[in-house]
Amino acid sequence: MTDLHLHLKKPVYVTAAYVSTAWITGIAAVYQPVLSIFGVALLLLLAVTVHNPARISYPVLLSTAISVNYIIDADVFGIEIISLYKLGILVLLIPCMLQNGIRLKFVYPILAFAAMLFLTFFFSEWHPRLSASLSLKAFIGLALPFVFLLIQWKKEMAQRHIQIICLLPLVSVAAGLVLQLAHLYSFLDVEFTGAVRVQGANIAPHLAMLAFLGITIALIETKRNPDKATFFYFTLAANFAVLIATGTRGPILAMLAMVAYYFFDVVRQYVKGKVMLIIPLVCSVALLAAAVYVQWDNMTKRSFERQTGTGIDLSGRTEAWAFFLKGVEDSPMAGRGLGSVTVANDGSLYKGFVVPHNEYIRFYYDSGYIGCGLLFLSLLIVFALIYRTLAPSIKVYYLAFIFGFFLYSFSDNTLSTVQFIIPFCWYLNCLYLLSRIIPKKEDVIP
Repeated sequence: MTDLHLHLKKPVYVTAAYVSTAWITGIAAVYQPVLSIFGVALLLLLAVTVHNPARISYPVLLSTAISVNYIIDADVFGIEIISLYKLGILVLLIPCMLQNGIRLKFVYPILAFAAMLFLTFFFSEWHPRLSASLSLKAFIGLALPFVFLLIQWKKEMAQRHIQIICLLPLVSVAAGLVLQLAHLYSFLDVEFTGAVRVQGANIAPHLAMLAFLGITIALIETKRNPDKATFFYFTLAANFAVLIATGTRGPILAMLAMVAYYFFDVVRQYVKGKVMLIIPLVCSVALLAAAVYVQWDNMTKRSFERQTGTGIDLSGRTEAWAFFLKGVEDSPMAGRGLGSVTVANDGSLYKGFVVPHNEYIRFYYDSGYIGCGLLFLSLLIVFALIYRTLAPSIKVYYLAFIFGFFLYSFSDNTLSTVQFIIPFCWYLNCLYLLSRIIPKKEDVIP
């Protein structure tokens, strides 16, 4: 498809945005002081957007380090704070799209969600609690992150964005400490099993998503961009410590393939005479041993404290998966309607299972075999298009990264959680851009 290029002229819409935001902020200052602070921040960001659209991408990307919907418990005119957040970051990035242009080559996931919405209105067996407005809101919320696949960033900006993504877990930890000191949010989460989990400015599973991306992306970047290897090795180690501190099991399993190939690759190069690689190799082994020692008690509490039919405590996932699969068994082709999964829990499951924590079941429930198949086919097309541009030295790492994404999607909400899907799409976009710009050659780890 042909790339679409537009240019920013007079941002007339910004004046209306200023007035609306100031009005909402004034009301929020009376009822929700924390919300008013975010309103002021949005006004400042709008000002930056007008004067320098490119710079706004940095705070927008950094904002994904904070789960605003858990820190701010409020709705604005009946609209959830997370929906407003997604809409807000899209508005802030419109000038970037106008200035840099957009690439329609990766529009397939958005088209897949549009097809799922079409299925909903014409073929799905609607859940009794599903409404047209809820389905439309689900479409916007799910499709919006894939807009970040389309923006054509400049080379220097794309490289900075990758570095920011690797720093997101540390930003969340730092923000969480500040919120803890201000008595606005708890830095730690203590489960009923007695397991203590670091959650930073998120909840522990969301912080684990950021850490998973920070680790796997850093592994790719040490090969793709060896000049910055020291930075990526540092963030890799720090993010691994954060991941272990969250006590989350899914992302650890999801990145095993990439970690295994990393060790194989480093040992292979060491045997060939690159003796300096003994340093990252020994450090990696020491880090893994320390992680096992520190988190062994937490992991055993989370996995074996309760007796379950599966032998390992999956935090209620097996019961939730059975519930949602049974709910869609009479409508397997077109599902119960896009967004219906969010209203399906009738109280027979733990309230935390608003969705099944399995993206395959989630979209099968919403749109059946047809919609779910279209969605994951569209993702495979995007992944394949990116793969074709990569240097041979990082192709296996990339495949392990994508495999980890698909595996992670079995146990968590990778496609519908801001802390995963926005940085994930953002990185894929940057990786594609930089791989096309930089000549293909074998990278060597220094």
